[in-house]
Amino acid sequence: MSAFAGAVFSPINSTEEEVKEQAETTSESRPGFETILDPQLYVPATERGNLKDWAYYPKDVDTADLTSPAWWTDLNEKLAGTVKALGINALCSPVVIPKVFDDKYYNRTVQVGSELANHFETEATQVLQTALVSLPELADVNRSLEIASMISATKAERIYLVLVGATEPRRELNQTDEIVGAMKLVDALESSGTRVLVGFCSSDVLLWKAAGASACASGKFFNLRRFTRQRFEEPKSSGGQQLPYWFEEALAAFLRQGDLIRARKAGLLGEASSRNPFCQEVLAILDEAAKSRTAPAAWLGISWRQFMYWFSDVESRLSRDKSLTDAILRAADANWAKLDAAKILLEERFNDGTWIRIWLNAINDFSSL
Repeated sequence: MSAFAGAVFSPINSTEEEVKEQAETTSESRPGFETILDPQLYVPATERGNLKDWAYYPKDVDTADLTSPAWWTDLNEKLAGTVKALGINALCSPVVIPKVFDDKYYNRTVQVGSELANHFETEATQVLQTALVSLPELADVNRSLEIASMISATKAERIYLVLVGATEPRRELNQTDEIVGAMKLVDALESSGTRVLVGFCSSDVLLWKAAGASACASGKFFNLRRFTRQRFEEPKSSGGQQLPYWFEEALAAFLRQGDLIRARKAGLLGEASSRNPFCQEVLAILDEAAKSRTAPAAWLGISWRQFMYWFSDVESRLSRDKSLTDAILRAADANWAKLDAAKILLEERFNDGTWIRIWLNAINDFSSL
């Protein structure tokens, strides 16, 4: 966490006591480190984890009229009280996933966010306006500008942008028009003078930083790196097995262990990986296994750290020079051509680099708007 500027806490995964303790510890050890609470009420009637035990959690959420201003006013008052007791730096405004993403929905979320901001006018705590936006809707760039106009009317100091799509966490975004629209939304919000924090990012951090986002957030688990409704509906024990993945900037792709070994033999591990200490830990494990002719030690935990280290590193580099995205993707495109020439096929069928050119086209289309 030392390379990150802050952390977004989830009440689904943590209790009030845990968040308070972590916030206090961080405040003492890392002055200036920002702690943000995301109320996580997107789908409050499904998988809730620890959420139902938080003081602000509305007990009538299953039966309440979620279009009622009075209901949101009461929720905001409880949220404000909770946050002041926790001593954290910032709070995202509460929203739910609507049945229809229309103007009424966006205007209502802005009203809720602005009302919450009023609770902290004389407080040091900042309020971020949560903008929960449907990716398919952004295929129309004009709609992106309309949404930006509505969201930027908030009294909140910043925007917490959450893009909702159906792409699986292990797959890359691959709809050019949607990507262009999302990039335009980020650009329009930033141009209005409102800083944007894009939540739930994976390797698409490359796109949002290229669009000018002030900051991006991610998580160690795959299902925390991309926002989908399904992630809230997964049972606690799905029976699925977590596997280690290495993120390779030189290919802009996640690699399984066998693919990592092949890419390394082909000389396709890039400079970013050579600087990443967790990459070196993984390679040491693989080398020791090859030397002793035994199965490699488990490196799932290291793989999470390897990705998070890369994420913080690339976010920092892109903050200094957002045009770096184009260079990274063009280099990745050339390296995928080398994989093809060497007849190397990655283990997962859809892990074929096809999104690279989609992203490059999206960046070009965005730049020409």
